[in-house]
Amino acid sequence: MATVTCTAEMETCSDLGAHAKDIAPSEATEPLDDKERMPPMTSLVLLYYFLMLGTINVVITIPTANDYAERLGAGRLFAGLMLAALPILSIAGNLFNQWLLTFVPLKHIWIVSTLFTVLGSVLYALAGLMRFRWTLLIARGLMGFFGAFNLPGIYIAHTVGIHRRSEILFYISACLTLGCAVGPALAAMLEESMKFIKVHNLVLDSDTVPGWFMAAVYLLFTAKMVLCFKDLPRSAHTPSQGRTLQSPSSRKSRLSLGRVAAACACFWQLFVTSGITTGVEIFTINVARQTLGWSTARAAWFVALIMLISGVTNLSVGKVMNRVCGDVPGLLIGQLLACFSCVFLFNFDLASPTLHVTLLTIGLVSVLVIQGLARAWAMSICSKIVPADMVNSVMTHAAIFMSLGRGGGSIVCSVLDLDFFAPLLLGLFAVTLAMCFATRKYMKPDLKAC
Repeated sequence: MATVTCTAEMETCSDLGAHAKDIAPSEATEPLDDKERMPPMTSLVLLYYFLMLGTINVVITIPTANDYAERLGAGRLFAGLMLAALPILSIAGNLFNQWLLTFVPLKHIWIVSTLFTVLGSVLYALAGLMRFRWTLLIARGLMGFFGAFNLPGIYIAHTVGIHRRSEILFYISACLTLGCAVGPALAAMLEESMKFIKVHNLVLDSDTVPGWFMAAVYLLFTAKMVLCFKDLPRSAHTPSQGRTLQSPSSRKSRLSLGRVAAACACFWQLFVTSGITTGVEIFTINVARQTLGWSTARAAWFVALIMLISGVTNLSVGKVMNRVCGDVPGLLIGQLLACFSCVFLFNFDLASPTLHVTLLTIGLVSVLVIQGLARAWAMSICSKIVPADMVNSVMTHAAIFMSLGRGGGSIVCSVLDLDFFAPLLLGLFAVTLAMCFATRKYMKPDLKAC
């Protein structure tokens, strides 16, 4: 009798074990605290570092772009195209990276991309020696294609839980704005250092030194990535196990038209925010140099100060705003306040330069702070309104629209003057507010969001 009982118990345990093996993968991919999950702090810091480097690489050449282009026989429009080449070519790079993620680990793609960015930076620095203006476009395009701008968003979507994602994205938005502050400041310091050491030749001068500097910085970052960055687990690349980077087409979910419209509204918000952030730098430097008669270094320091104030404010206010209001109310209120901030940017033909600079500073800082917060809310909504098998595609499209905004802002604001700047911003904010308000009820998190 005891033998029969023991045998029955063993069979029961065996059945339970087999059942446990059947449910283990799903439990392993969805732990109880999944919504609070966080990546290793070292990897997160490296991600912030990369985002700042990417933004610096976009804007560090802005103060010297016109001089570099004119030196090679081009004009302001060519300088705007040169600045826009990086974000525009990054669109193709983002799509290429998404395809590579189906069979190549994310960390490997990131490392190779940074090495090609080093190559592009060196090519940019050598354009003066080559005396060929199209080298500038080729170099900036190479840096854009291998910019890997969509990888941070994909990494965050797969490693940060829904409850912590808005907070992390506020920090990311602040890093992007701070990168816009560090870029012009570095450009000014590099230009002053060239004047101090009295070096001016075809290989190294104030126009080429940003390229050499970014090549060295990206090379150091690559070494840190190899040593310290923790890649996504291999199970994340396997379609049959939970959260994946590329799910099979047979399991892909479909979005309703309302969800698609909400995603498009968020994409438009990201497009506008990126265009304004980049455009403000170009517009402010042009106004400071041509209207106020400032030097390149002084104009760069002025832009760096505006961006620094905006970035620090984003960093401090973001976490508070995340607790005070949700993503959707914050997005709507932010666009309404952005419309009112445009009042300070209209051209009132003031006789006092001091008053002119004061109003310009207040308006630009207000717009940048609000748009920085709106960028974080829009990215958070994008990652939550779709199921897990679509988050990779949505975050790639978000990066694409941000790149389009950077490119469009570079071109438009390179030829924009004081009379048209504020009306353009007001129109963009009004359209964004209308789109977000119309789709607000479809911006709720999806039940299958990762």
